Amino acid sequence: MFARYLRESEKKEHDSEPHQGTKFGFPNAKEGKKLSEQKRVEDSQEKAVRYFCDRPSNFPTGRPFNCCESVLLALKDYLGVESDFIPKIGTGIGAGVSLNGLLCGCISSVAIAIGIKYGRTNPEESPQPAWSKVDKYVAEFKDRFVYVNCGQLTSLDLKTKEGLKEYYTRVHDYACAGRIRFAVKKGLEILQG
Repeated sequence: MFARYLRESEKKEHDSEPHQGTKFGFPNAKEGKKLSEQKRVEDSQEKAVRYFCDRPSNFPTGRPFNCCESVLLALKDYLGVESDFIPKIGTGIGAGVSLNGLLCGCISSVAIAIGIKYGRTNPEESPQPAWSKVDKYVAEFKDRFVYVNCGQLTSLDLKTKEGLKEYYTRVHDYACAGRIRFAVKKGLEILQG
């Protein structure tokens, strides 16, 4: 329901591009590969939004996966991680670091994914390759959403009962789901780059 709303309401970059297929209207091989990749990105975005928005039967005691967990779960196949390490690593980090209004889980999740793929394994290695990728992503996130902290992005105090209620009513399934779509798309671009 809300996933369809988000899909329809977001401006898709490919909507404004003219069709470049063959004279019969079928995509050529290059365009077919692009469409296939675009479909994978959209499927991963939808998967992350479902993880994030689907309320468990015991809600609010049980909660949907948070932003960090949801993005990591959607990127898991691209990381080659076959472990329950994901989503566990994101549990305390998401929702502005455990509802504290700090760094958005859409940033921390992509930073974790970059570290898993491009991080170093010993202190003699330079961390710069991973840092450069994270810096680029954070700059793109700021360009799109201005703020990087959950408290500023939501304008709510999630540690209060009223703030959390307002968050689930007005922000969670809408603005935060949009940030999750952005994180998955950009995360995939970085991981496949």
